[in-house]
Amino acid sequence: MSDDLAKRAAELSTALRDLHKALIHAEAGDDPAYANPYTLLFDVIGNPRFAWLEGLSQLIVVLDEARADKEKFSAEILADAARSAGRLIGEGEDHDTQFRLRHLMAVQNAPDVAIATGKLRATLVRLT
Repeated sequence: MSDDLAKRAAELSTALRDLHKALIHAEAGDDPAYANPYTLLFDVIGNPRFAWLEGLSQLIVVLDEARADKEKFSAEILADAARSAGRLIGEGEDHDTQFRLRHLMAVQNAPDVAIATGKLRATLVRLT
């Protein structure tokens, strides 16, 4: 993997993780049960309240696993990940409607989500 490819992949991974974190905190809101980070972690993993984030979670895992295999990682894998990220935030025609609706509500209610979404959009522009 070239240094440029590695840098671009890391940038996408960071933008996705930042969005993921912001969405988790937006979904948790001011619920006092989530003052305990372990409760939040276990609920993100198993509570249906957070199930809509699964596509984003899986995209992060797939991208980071692919990045770990430096010999097989390619520009095509990065492009696929970028397209998947774009679909999650409503780019293209075949986006996840449930994720998109929840994401839009979070953008309206949580400035951190709007900032993270903007960062992801800027990253996607640089990757294309």
